[in-house]
Amino acid sequence: MQAEPFILWLQPLIVGCALRRSRASKGQILIILVLILIGLIVVLGILSLVMVRRPTPTVRETFWTVADSRVSTAKRGQEVEAHVVVRVSEEYVGSIVVKIRKDVALWVDSDYHISTVPTNIKGGDEKEIMVAFTPDEASGGSLRGYFVEIEFRATRTSWTMENSYPPRLKVTD
Repeated sequence: MQAEPFILWLQPLIVGCALRRSRASKGQILIILVLILIGLIVVLGILSLVMVRRPTPTVRETFWTVADSRVSTAKRGQEVEAHVVVRVSEEYVGSIVVKIRKDVALWVDSDYHISTVPTNIKGGDEKEIMVAFTPDEASGGSLRGYFVEIEFRATRTSWTMENSYPPRLKVTD
């Protein structure tokens, strides 16, 4: 019976040590997680500095033509050509996606015609891309007109025509 009081006296001491170990291990886990997070941030920072960034091509000019004449307005059903002049500072090898989009007021713009052009342009050169399409709706109501959006697949960048008329295309009946 004398052992029982001794065990009862040791019990709070044993429980206290277990709690301290539990708190200590949680603290150690937290410190390890913070160190891993800091390590990831450092590695990502170094990678972003080391990675070679490809220069993005620039869209030097965009315009519309109907029957080889520059226009800012076309008729519905008339064939229109969108012209996009791209300039590169370094060689660009990859696809250029030219999208003719409908400019819809107070709603999401929609793709009307998409053309993917495989390209290989030498550094310092320009390339003119022409895409023909036929507008199916006249401007008015919710449709303001048509515009060009470019995706440079190799550099994962894009360009969108200025949001004004012109350069965007109005269409009449």
